[in-house]
Parts: sequence; structure tokens; C-alpha cells
Amino acid sequence: MNKVIYGNKIRTSNEDINVFSKEWEEFLKNKSEGDIYAVYSNYESNHTGSFDFMIGTEEKSGQHSITIPNGEYYMWEVESNDLNGVGEAWYEIWQSDLPRAFATDFEVYKRDGSIVIYLSIVASV
Repeated sequence: MNKVIYGNKIRTSNEDINVFSKEWEEFLKNKSEGDIYAVYSNYESNHTGSFDFMIGTEEKSGQHSITIPNGEYYMWEVESNDLNGVGEAWYEIWQSDLPRAFATDFEVYKRDGSIVIYLSIVASV
């Protein structure tokens, strides 16, 4: 994988969900081609702590970049291709017993309308 994503990064937590819609609104003002990535990284602890959040593409734009590293990821396909579907998927993920690594997680919004969440998981032995 090892993709470089360009966009604007913020530090946030799941306590303030309004920040996500604000970042999406700002991002969608720019026309972008290709797949869109929402990247979660630099976790303080787990989904209850702070983390870096960035929305971007593989096109060089924005003030920041992040490299999505190679690794073991669990692919969670979002059933409904809208933001409510993404929220529901994250709720299910938080309730699951997946062995999450809390390294780099990301959502991919594909041009065909499908959405997949990639969760970094603890490498199997």
C-alpha cells in the first residue's frame, strides 16, 4: 500500500463530532479527482483519546501529508454509502472485538461511491 495522502491535518478526538463535518465541508469546497481518504493516526491511546485526522487525496494539495504505511489492515465495508453509514460502521467497529493496533486507520471514498474503512490491526503471529 504505502500511499502518500495530501490534505489538511487537525488534532481532535471523538468527543467533538462536529469537527468532522466541519473538516468535510472545508475539504469538499475544493474539487478533487480520484479517491478521497480520511486518515486517523498518531493515536494517544485508543478511540477514546486524541488523534490526528486528515481528509485528502493522492493529489499534492493542502498543507500536510501522511504516508499510509504497509501493514495488516482489516477491511470494513460500509453498507450505506453516505456519512450516516460511515457513522454506523464506526459505532459497530467500536463495539467489536477486533485486535486494533491504533496505528493508522483510514476510510476510502471511491469514485464508484463505495466506502471502505481500513483498520490497523495487531499483526498475527
